[in-house]
Amino acid sequence: MGPLVAGVELAAGAVRVASGHRDGGRLRITTVGSRTLPTGAVVGGLVVDRPVVEAAVAGLLAQAEAGGRVTCVVLALDGDDVRTFRLTTRVERPTATSPVTATEVARVEDRARADLAEQARTVALADLALRGIATVQAREDRSGYLLDGRPLASLVGFQGRLMDVRSDHTILPLVMSGAALAVLGGRRATLACGTHALGRSLIGSVVGDTVAVRVGADLTSVAVLRSGDVASTRSFSLGRNELETRQMEGDASVWAAAVLEACGDGETPVRWFLVGVADELAQALVDAASERRGSAVEVAPLRPEMLTRVIAGPTLEMADLVAVGAAALAAEIDR
Repeated sequence: MGPLVAGVELAAGAVRVASGHRDGGRLRITTVGSRTLPTGAVVGGLVVDRPVVEAAVAGLLAQAEAGGRVTCVVLALDGDDVRTFRLTTRVERPTATSPVTATEVARVEDRARADLAEQARTVALADLALRGIATVQAREDRSGYLLDGRPLASLVGFQGRLMDVRSDHTILPLVMSGAALAVLGGRRATLACGTHALGRSLIGSVVGDTVAVRVGADLTSVAVLRSGDVASTRSFSLGRNELETRQMEGDASVWAAAVLEACGDGETPVRWFLVGVADELAQALVDAASERRGSAVEVAPLRPEMLTRVIAGPTLEMADLVAVGAAALAAEIDR
């Protein structure tokens, strides 16, 4: 098995940590834990009360390290201004008849890394909601390769001319990044979009275009999977606390419309998986998505046992899935 890794989710109301090892192509979970946070400690993904959050994270990581040292930590958070972009760069080989070598792939990946980072900056500048906000790039997660249009887990040994490298780039406000990393007490970590981590954990577990919707204490987060990959993610500031407090007629329909807007353009998927979504909201989403699609959609809870790339030692709950997804990123679980 691989080294011990951990995924940490920072969210309003709670910190969650999942740890485990890479076991072949899957993540074997060894511990999961959570600590309740006081109101206002984390707001919209921004750490406000650093001492409280830092103590919670330290306690949970100590629990995870009962059997060894955590070697890699991925910190997951969501917010209105957290974005993940799916980007592709293409390289044309001089010949299509010779097999692709490992050295050639490494050279292409170096070029792709620079190209994709520039694409991410360009896309961020085009996002009107991010105008005037200082942002930083969090993670780059390689999501796959294509050779002459054929999706491949690895390019080495195959013949072809056009090599496409796909990558997911996450950007977030600088203030969110600094505040989140500060709670780790000097540990090194990378930052990830929590919704993207959740979506990546579903790859290989769902068939066809799918949407995962998660309602947290102060945010709703949406991940859209198309053609077996995470195509887009988005969060907006309407969560469980406000919805339960307001309880105004029409709120469920407004929420459902916002979810559909977060899905972006393209055909409305038929399959929807929900985490923490109340029955009234779920029904409103069924009605709105079915109307937009022009036919009935299928809605069901997203259960931990659906994740085929996760081997759960301790019992997992739906609330643990973002932390588990972050741990999978840390372990570099891919297809």
